[in-house]
Amino acid sequence: MNDLKVMENSARSWLSYIFSALPSFLVKVILVVILIFAGRKIIQLICKSFEKIMKIRGTDPLLASFAQSFLKHFLYIVLFFLTIGVLGIRATSLMALLGTAGLAVGLALQGSLSDLAGGVLILIFKPFAKGDYISNTAGVEGVVDQIFILHTILTTADNKNIVVPNGQLAHSTIVNFSQNPVRRLDLTFNVAYDAPVDQVKDILGKVAAEHPLILKLPDRTNTIRLLSLNDSSVSFVFRVWVNNKDYWNVYYDCNETIKKALEENHIEIPYPKLDVYQK
Repeated sequence: MNDLKVMENSARSWLSYIFSALPSFLVKVILVVILIFAGRKIIQLICKSFEKIMKIRGTDPLLASFAQSFLKHFLYIVLFFLTIGVLGIRATSLMALLGTAGLAVGLALQGSLSDLAGGVLILIFKPFAKGDYISNTAGVEGVVDQIFILHTILTTADNKNIVVPNGQLAHSTIVNFSQNPVRRLDLTFNVAYDAPVDQVKDILGKVAAEHPLILKLPDRTNTIRLLSLNDSSVSFVFRVWVNNKDYWNVYYDCNETIKKALEENHIEIPYPKLDVYQK
């Protein structure tokens, strides 16, 4: 009987404690909900205002997107600590808990810290700008769209978005196809051994001279020469200079025009053949 009374008294004390604490707990929950809802709206408003200021000042687009991403994450961290403060959890207690698990947290965040540092390095040394077409040693390539604190977004030629960690971009070899205004176009054409060398060079030279987008630069000459003697063909190199923005138009035009010109002059373009003899 005494044990039952003790259990009954304990249950009553717990219930009275719960009922007494319930109103304040509900108030805290309501405050947290309001804080989260209002905080998100305020953060969105601050980020939009910050974006407008960046545009008015003409800030570099990549720096602007990185700064916006950093500001957004920083404000959400502040909102998180405000929320746990309303719930009655001390930030020092939370930091002590994180400190206890410091090794695990450090290992988990190692990649993220590397990506953050990579983003800073990219913005400092500026190996590329917004709108540049780049590729790296991992075989990822596309047009630079935005850079955030942990990753960069590239848009491929077929309009797909690639998310590349900043650490990977900062610590790999980057090829920037857009940085220089002028670019060399290299094409190779194979013809049969019986084709006259001078005639082939004249045909290729005529195409280079007549195409309106191929440049005639004093310090960079266009090259049309016999490149190599192969097993069943002769290779000619066709190297011309074009504006970067015209590269692909000239590439396709020259392939089509030279193919037609070789056919009109009855110059054979060799291809693998198999002769079968039947006895």
